[in-house]
This record gives sequence, C-alpha cells and structure tokens, in this order.
Amino acid sequence: MSEAEFKVIDQKIGLFGGTLLLVGNVIAMTAFLLPAHLIADDGLGPEVAVAMLLVVLPITFSILSTLQVGGAMPAAGGSYVYGSRLISPFFGFLLPWIVVPSIWLGQLYLAFGFAEFMRFFPTFDWIPMWALMYAVMVPFIVLNILGIRIVAQVQMVLVAIIVGGMLLFILPGTFVIDTANYSGMFEAGIGPFFVAVISLSIAMHGFNLATDLGEELENPVKNIPRVLGLSAVISIGLMVALVVVAVGVVPTEFYVENRDAGVAMAAFEFLPQWSAYIVAAAAVVGAFTSINTLYTAYSRQVMRAARDEAIPLYFAKLHPEYQTPYRSILLLAVPALIMVPPMSQTSPVIMASVLAMTSMIGAIISSVALWNLPRRFERRYEYSIYKLPLPFLKFVAIASATVSTLFLLGVSLELSWILAIIFGWMIVAYPVYRYRVRSLREKKGIDLRKRMQSLHDYEQQRAEEGARAADVEPDQTTPGDDVSPTED
Repeated sequence: MSEAEFKVIDQKIGLFGGTLLLVGNVIAMTAFLLPAHLIADDGLGPEVAVAMLLVVLPITFSILSTLQVGGAMPAAGGSYVYGSRLISPFFGFLLPWIVVPSIWLGQLYLAFGFAEFMRFFPTFDWIPMWALMYAVMVPFIVLNILGIRIVAQVQMVLVAIIVGGMLLFILPGTFVIDTANYSGMFEAGIGPFFVAVISLSIAMHGFNLATDLGEELENPVKNIPRVLGLSAVISIGLMVALVVVAVGVVPTEFYVENRDAGVAMAAFEFLPQWSAYIVAAAAVVGAFTSINTLYTAYSRQVMRAARDEAIPLYFAKLHPEYQTPYRSILLLAVPALIMVPPMSQTSPVIMASVLAMTSMIGAIISSVALWNLPRRFERRYEYSIYKLPLPFLKFVAIASATVSTLFLLGVSLELSWILAIIFGWMIVAYPVYRYRVRSLREKKGIDLRKRMQSLHDYEQQRAEEGARAADVEPDQTTPGDDVSPTED
C-alpha cells in the first residue's frame, strides 16, 4: 500500500490546545463519580483516598514511557505503532482488538456519569438515564467528525469549567476536613481495595492521547513531551486532591445514603447551594471533555491500523471536507449507542474496571515496547529530543510492567471473571490475526507482517526533524531500523 492510498491529516493544534485536550481527557468523570459508588456498592471506606494516591504510581510510569517512545517515534495512533514496530506485528494487531470493545464501555461509563449528575439538577431528574446518555454521546460523535480544531476550541471552555468546579470544592473543603473520617481503613478486605485502585486508574487511558494525536500536533516531537508534562501536573494534582477532600469532609456512611452524584451531595455540607450545583456542573462537563477526546484518541489508533491494513483499509479513509477519520469514529461510536439501554442499569464500577484492566494490559505491552526501543530503533532513541538514560529506561519498563501485573493480580481476587473474559478475547485475536496475514498475502500479495514492522515515510521524516531539533545529525538508515514500508 502506497501512502497515496490514504491521506495524512493536515489540521494542526498547538501546545495549548493539546494540553487542554489531555487535561479534559484525563480528569473525566472518575474523581467525581467513582468514590461514592466504591463506598456504597463495594463496601469500601476511606481507603478510597489511599487508592487514588496509589494510582499516581502507574500513571507516572505510563507518562515516562509515553514521553520516551512518543518523543522518539511520533505517529498518529501511537500505541498501535509502538506495539507493532517495537514488539511484533501481532501485538500491534492485539491493541485495537482489545481497545475497541473497551472504548465502547468507556463511552457508556462516561455517559452514565453524565446522566447521574444531570439528574442531580431538579430540572432533569425526571429524564430516564438512557435518554441522557444518548444526549451526551450523539453530539460529540458529530463534533469529532467535524474536526480536531473545533474539538480543541470547545475543550478550552469545558476545561475551564471543570478546573473551576474542582477548585471550588477542594479549596474550601480543605479547611473542613475531619481527620476522623480517614479512620477504619481496609475493613472491607484487600480485594475490594484493588477494585478501587484499578477502577480509579482509568486516568491512565487519558495520557495516550498525546501520542495518538501524533500528526495533528504542531511540531509533535517537541510538543508531545510538553503536553504530557503540563497536563500531568494539572490533572493528577486536581484528581488526587478532589478524592482526598471528598473522603475527608463527610463520613463514609454519607456516601452509602447519597451514592448518586455523591461529591455534589457532599458539597452541600459545607458550601452554599449554588456552589454545590457548580461542582455538579463540573462533573457533567467532565463527561463532555472525556467523551469528546475518547473519540479523538482511539479513532486514530483504528485509523493507523487500517493504514497498514491490519484491519480493513476502509477505516483509514478521511472525511473529504473535515479531514477526520469519520469511519473509525463511527466504528467506536455506533456499537456503544446500541448498548446504551441495558448498560444504563449497570454499575459504573464494573464498566470502569473493564476499561482499567485493558489499560493495565496495554501498559504491560507498552513496557515491553519501551524496553525494545533502544535495540529495535536505535537511531530513534539516540536522536529523541526527550531521552531517558538507558539504565533508567529499563527501570521504568520493569517497574511499569511489575506494577500493572500486581494490580491485575490484586483485582483478580474480586473480579476474576472479568479478567478471564478479557484474556479469552485476547486468545481469540491470534487466529484472527493469522487469517488476516494469510488473506492479504493470497488476495493482494501484501506481506502484512513486514509492513507492520516499519514506519511510513512521513513518520520517519517527523522523527528526523526531532533529531535536527536536538542538534543531532541523523546518519543513514541501517538495516532493521526505520525501513520504509513496501510499496504495492
């Protein structure tokens, strides 16, 4: 397949727009929605705050890994590219295989949170959950088809509302915390605690957006590290503070009685009524920003896999007017829309847990990709504008894989059946991958595995621009390092 068979996206956003997209994607509904449900549905207590603090560990490793690999190999749909180029073609195929179904659940989880907080407002409390879920999903599907610049412009307003609402809860709440509310930890046992850690860790999904945007960022080699760093400081700090304050301002029994829109209900205890409604509005907007960027990020993975024909080339096509991967967006959106009615009756903790488990599996795959980067793409690592020293790179890879594995083992104590389904789905991927390889070879004469081991020309050029930015003169391409894809 020549690169003429697909078009590269030519819309661009800068450092500020990219940071806003990431902040909105990471903060999401999680800190607003899950603490009350974890306490009410899973019998947890103040250890929810400890779980949120512990989530910082895998997120930190994820950011470091993304900084290194994304700085060395900036490409749209980065996670797919790194799995296929730095490990093996099958792992590149595996990522969209497990990501697409998890993103269906991710949209439903966010839409559920939106509906729950909308019903907090008396004007909307009569509307069925499923109707409110449709009300948030459909407009953002359309918005993402219209283009990345419009997405970024909308995000600017939405993120300002989220940050304002969070600070309105955090700052006054800090002064009314009762330390007695943090007593009685771990009475529910270790299994539910790991469910809390796993479900709260879905923020890890958010940081992948920086590399998945790839070609849509201005000067991606420089801006990927900057976007990641800025968004990490803002979003992680706000999320941890919100959960810690939410647990400290009321006894955990409060959330058992006020599970729905729990954080907003807690705001009534120490804020004026109008302020509590602003906090609820921030949670609603959190659903907006995350659904907004969910389509943006993961449609790029699907699009990039389709460019290689790991999945049908049909999904690589851009809209002729808006320059967006609209077919990939619809692949992510339509099945989720069909699933809205039954999922409107499901616990958001289950949906968040599935999404987070796939994120942990993806983190393990990314750890192997990071480990292989200096060996598989030596020049890309050597010329990367952001470069982890080799010993530290190996430490990050090992630590990230270890932490993710331990979290998966911990959550298996409580949700082993979900983990079994996910691993079963991954096993099914291998015969499908083998069929795809054989089918393309027989019908089109395409060596899919060879294609999935090399970068496209425009991706090589982007990485070389990074080398020049770092004042390094790239040498000539060596065998096995950045070989151009076979032209068909």
